Amino acid sequence: MMEPLVVHDPDDVTLEAFQDVALSGRAIDLDPALLERIDRTRRRMVTRLKTAGGVYGVTTGMGYLAGVSLSESDRASHQRNLLLGRAVGGAPYLEPAEARAVLLARLVGFLRGHAGVTATLCQLLVDRLNDRFVPAIPRSGIGCAGEIIPLSHAFQTLIGVGSVVAIDGSLVDAATALAERRVAPYQLGEKEGIALLAGAPGALGLAIVRLRNANVLARQLLTAAALAVNAIGAPVSPYGEFVAVLANDPEMAEVLNQFGELLAGAQPREGIVQAPVSFRVIPQVMAHLWRTIGRLDEDLRRGLRASDDSPAFIDDEFVTTGNFHAVGLAAGMDAQAIALVQAAELAGQHIHRMLDHRFSGLPDQLTGRPGPQAGLVVVHKRVVGAINELRRLAVPASVGLADTSLGQEDAMSFAFEVADKLRHVQELVREVVACELLTAYQAYALGSQKVGTGLSAHINTLAETIKPVEEDRPLGGDISRLTALLDRGGFRDLS
Repeated sequence: MMEPLVVHDPDDVTLEAFQDVALSGRAIDLDPALLERIDRTRRRMVTRLKTAGGVYGVTTGMGYLAGVSLSESDRASHQRNLLLGRAVGGAPYLEPAEARAVLLARLVGFLRGHAGVTATLCQLLVDRLNDRFVPAIPRSGIGCAGEIIPLSHAFQTLIGVGSVVAIDGSLVDAATALAERRVAPYQLGEKEGIALLAGAPGALGLAIVRLRNANVLARQLLTAAALAVNAIGAPVSPYGEFVAVLANDPEMAEVLNQFGELLAGAQPREGIVQAPVSFRVIPQVMAHLWRTIGRLDEDLRRGLRASDDSPAFIDDEFVTTGNFHAVGLAAGMDAQAIALVQAAELAGQHIHRMLDHRFSGLPDQLTGRPGPQAGLVVVHKRVVGAINELRRLAVPASVGLADTSLGQEDAMSFAFEVADKLRHVQELVREVVACELLTAYQAYALGSQKVGTGLSAHINTLAETIKPVEEDRPLGGDISRLTALLDRGGFRDLS
């Protein structure tokens, strides 16, 4: 059980701490001194509102109606209405960890003080994170500037409207979920409705979730590739340290260092001068994948220290910004998706080469009885289907601007769409890795290649999970078991 994360300053929520809270359920607590600073800013903001004139979304309408000034009576209900009139989304909804990431990202932004919300609202978000309150947040159909559609679904639940996802996956009325926690629906103060809708906490939170998955998947891809290299007895010269020196690539040097540990003790098959290109370019493809992960990591660490509210309250003035346009995070997730697809394509080629005696020195289709037994050829066909879908998902989702709000809102990042696409890419790549592991294990079972010391633990894990294919049998269950093992983080360690 992790100790609660006590936040004295917003910067205490590091990327690693964020992942602990959102993905591992770590509790969070706020220093009373931080809450007092939030309330001091709030008091200054309320005072400034009295003389500020038109403040977007507070004393005026939103979008095309930004030029409409609100009466005092309209202002009293406006902040609540903002959360109601934009909730046009529906199922499918974000997973619980993804929804927690959105709430946490919203909280971290509020703690910087530029949103001007109350300490009470910040504490309310903390309490809902700690008591597993999971709003039903749409994962797609987000054609808006910023994230007002999903955020309206997320935060109208705090006022007792909308739906919450129960532990069993069913939907519960938000008012009921609050009552079960003995919490009254929140009464929004001035500017708090637009503060909940502004910015891009979804892009930040979802990208952080995808980043952790990508880090694990990249190491699993490297392990599977090493098993394939060893299985066919490929020459190891393309994986020497000098390759990174020649490429002037520090990222590749790290890839080769880890790949070298995995291939420790591996012996090339006699008479093999050069393996197919898909084997020789493993360092280049994996270095590119790791680079996209590193760049997204850097962007996320910067994003956690940023403020995306608009209008932002800074130096006692209300400032309109475009920081809700998370195009950098969206493009970073697009780039990561493409790099993962490229790595999966490489794995598909490895699988086909292992099935071919010309490259593996093993019976065609990796069967001990060619003819009466099909072996693993159909496994490759499943991979072809997955890669076909992956290629379609490689199309960037962060492009395609359109006019909305009668032309007032005419630029979108589509970060939710990109994040959902990347989620699906990661799932499909995991399936391809499972198929490469299955194929490599069968190659070991039929061949006489010595298992390198760096791979022996992984071979033992495979032996505990699946059996060699001695007679044709349905292999869907084997792939499912390996996929589940990968989903739990298996095959990511060097040994």
